[in-house]
Amino acid sequence: MIGVLSAPIVLLVGVSLAAFAIAATFLRRRRDRPGAKELGAILVAVGTWCVLYAAQLAISSKTGMIFIYQLIYFCIVPLPALWFKFVTSYTGSKPLPLGGWAVGLVVSTGYVMGALLWPETTLVWTAVSVVSLGELETLSLGKGPVFYAFLGYSYLLFGWGLVRLGRKGITNRGTLRTQTRSIGLALFVVLVPNLAYNAGVAPLAFDPTPFAFTVAILLFVVADSQYGLFRSHPLARDIAREHVLEEMVDGVFVVDRADVVTDINPAAAEALGVSPQHIVGRQLDGVLPALSTRIEAAPTEQPTTYHAPNERNYDVTLSPLSDSTDGIQGSVVTLHDVTETRQREERLAVLNRILRHDIRNGLNVVGGYAELMTEPDADEETKELAGARVKDRTNELLELAEKIRTIEKGLDRHAERQTVELMQVLGTVVGRVDRDWPDASLSLSGPDEVVVVATSIVEALFDNLVENAAEHGGTAPNIDVQVTDDDGWVSIDIADDGPGVPPEELSVIEAGETQLHHTSGIGLWLVTWLVRQSNGTIDFDVSDSGTTVCVRLKRASEDAVSVNV
Repeated sequence: MIGVLSAPIVLLVGVSLAAFAIAATFLRRRRDRPGAKELGAILVAVGTWCVLYAAQLAISSKTGMIFIYQLIYFCIVPLPALWFKFVTSYTGSKPLPLGGWAVGLVVSTGYVMGALLWPETTLVWTAVSVVSLGELETLSLGKGPVFYAFLGYSYLLFGWGLVRLGRKGITNRGTLRTQTRSIGLALFVVLVPNLAYNAGVAPLAFDPTPFAFTVAILLFVVADSQYGLFRSHPLARDIAREHVLEEMVDGVFVVDRADVVTDINPAAAEALGVSPQHIVGRQLDGVLPALSTRIEAAPTEQPTTYHAPNERNYDVTLSPLSDSTDGIQGSVVTLHDVTETRQREERLAVLNRILRHDIRNGLNVVGGYAELMTEPDADEETKELAGARVKDRTNELLELAEKIRTIEKGLDRHAERQTVELMQVLGTVVGRVDRDWPDASLSLSGPDEVVVVATSIVEALFDNLVENAAEHGGTAPNIDVQVTDDDGWVSIDIADDGPGVPPEELSVIEAGETQLHHTSGIGLWLVTWLVRQSNGTIDFDVSDSGTTVCVRLKRASEDAVSVNV
């Protein structure tokens, strides 16, 4: 007849094996989820531990008991590492460094070898004795230094894994937080009785750890059925962040209540011209004061425009981050690139003005002179003068139409930049203007060959600039085109000794057109848009001695193939 104490132990073994069978069925259906394989391996190790423990209770030979205990140690050794790998897989955390696994391997090997070589070595077991559990018997083990080294290593991995879970529990909300709490509770169910037993304060003569693992495994099953432990978990959120936030076209960064940047995605870092390492952890007004000022002045959820260091325009939207318990904790700032939209709006506004003002006025002039030519009382000189004016004005309108066609051809949003041999383009432009304006004196200097990245219609850019200098430079203008190649950029300076571009024309280009303030034509807008399309810069230096227009374009890489345009 089984004794009073032994009956509960036998019952515990039976219940544990039944629980492991249930959990094994559960994990087999979840084997494709992060952490499920590691948890399944833990289940196998602890289940085997329970079976071996039951076998040890069934025999009375001390030698047989020792042999079975030595086998049990093969089940115990992988548990800390499997737990840590489970937490790493489940939370998506960084794996343990190779050096950490090397230390663990040395300690674990010494732990198993010390048990196998007892009594020749007493580094793990200092003494072994048989104690009674009712009518059953088990071993009582004195513990050596290697035993405690392995115990410390095990508690370190268990504790480290618990800290990682705790971090996820802090950052998670709702069900995800409950999931991490359930896992932490399962670990405490195992560690508390194990620690009590190894410290010698447990009121039991046998190791309760495998039976505590039974309760822990059942907690995992309950956590999955109630909270979807393996249906939604922190790793899924991190994957979503990686594939959604990290790959978003829009820039996004987060600031807390103290205006400190806590996170930023690559799109925002590129837009702001900063590295994540430089901005995260610092106050926004310290690293980007202009943007901080714009954000402070903007109403919540209403976009404000920000001109970024990369010369692009962004709609900046501020959305509060709030917690149901603690209120607003910070803000999410979204940067939406509206550069192309603003430029298209600008082009539409200019073309609308051309249609309403320049073309309409030009046609009115043509119509007036044409009517004068048909007057029966008009003399031949008047008719000849009117015909010349009609011809001149018609040529101007045709030239304007050609520029508009250039805009339509080369300035849509799908136009791509390409590599261009610049000196050949400039040579073609200078030669054509020299033929059309024989009184002008033109010169071109620079390297024999230089390849730049520019719009496919880059010739129209320099054609407008050089021709404008010849047309408005006086009776015999001197025009010098000089090309310099320096530090990845190619500078093209077009200098003339004419009266210069009126300041009010340049101010309109910088500020944008209105009904009352606009340029006298479309030439300046065309060159400005073509430079933008080429991802370059343009500057006008107007003085009493003339005008110098400086266009800067990116130099192409050495292995790029140039295209003749």
